[in-house]
Amino acid sequence: MPEVIVIGSGTGVPSLNRASPAILLKTKNTFVLLDSGPGTLRQLLKVNITFSQLDLILYTHFHPDHITDLIHFLFASKYTPGFQRKTPVFIWGPPGFLEFYNKLKQAFGSWIEVSKDKITLAEIPPGSLWAYEDIYIQPFSTFHTPHSQGYCLHTEGKKIAYTGDTDFDLSLVDAVKDADLLICEASFPASQKVEGHLTPTLAGELARKANAKCLLLTHFYPECDAIDIGAECRQSFTGPLYLAQDLMHIEL
Repeated sequence: MPEVIVIGSGTGVPSLNRASPAILLKTKNTFVLLDSGPGTLRQLLKVNITFSQLDLILYTHFHPDHITDLIHFLFASKYTPGFQRKTPVFIWGPPGFLEFYNKLKQAFGSWIEVSKDKITLAEIPPGSLWAYEDIYIQPFSTFHTPHSQGYCLHTEGKKIAYTGDTDFDLSLVDAVKDADLLICEASFPASQKVEGHLTPTLAGELARKANAKCLLLTHFYPECDAIDIGAECRQSFTGPLYLAQDLMHIEL
């Protein structure tokens, strides 16, 4: 039975209650990390998972609050004596990911250059189909940055969709249609809508139009913590609803 763990439910705004964005998917054979904002590797330890247990890391885009701990992961993978695996960790991202990594190497040099027997990086574009162990992965375009994307992960008869950061667009409905769990950003209240992000109401509308069986809202800026997030979402979605908290577990 797949399990989703909210590693970080917040944003780039420092918070004692919400770590930066990261979601962990546990399947029968695999640990998949979706994004890794600053502090993610430390947060993982709170659910008894070390960075070397990760099998696959997927990135939605290159904003610091979603990808900063990639630097930490690469550095730790290279210099931690206990980092021993029979297979490499696969790290996949949208078009432009390899260029982004090369720019990181310009800044950090050999400190983050890891051998291919430990780490394998690749770009996986929207519309493609990828597989890792017991998971099929379908990237889809989102509406946040020129190359941002979300992911649908199919495993053990379940479909888990993760939007990352995005604004509303009807094309997202087809991408996440019939998800058993839709993990959706809901950054700001409806009264403070910001371009490139969803509100709880719009996230609910996406879930309703896509016939999502269950909705998990996450990526809350402090403005969202000052309102009734659930009430806003309920204006458009009446199905099972979770409001993310750090270290929350959801079994599918």
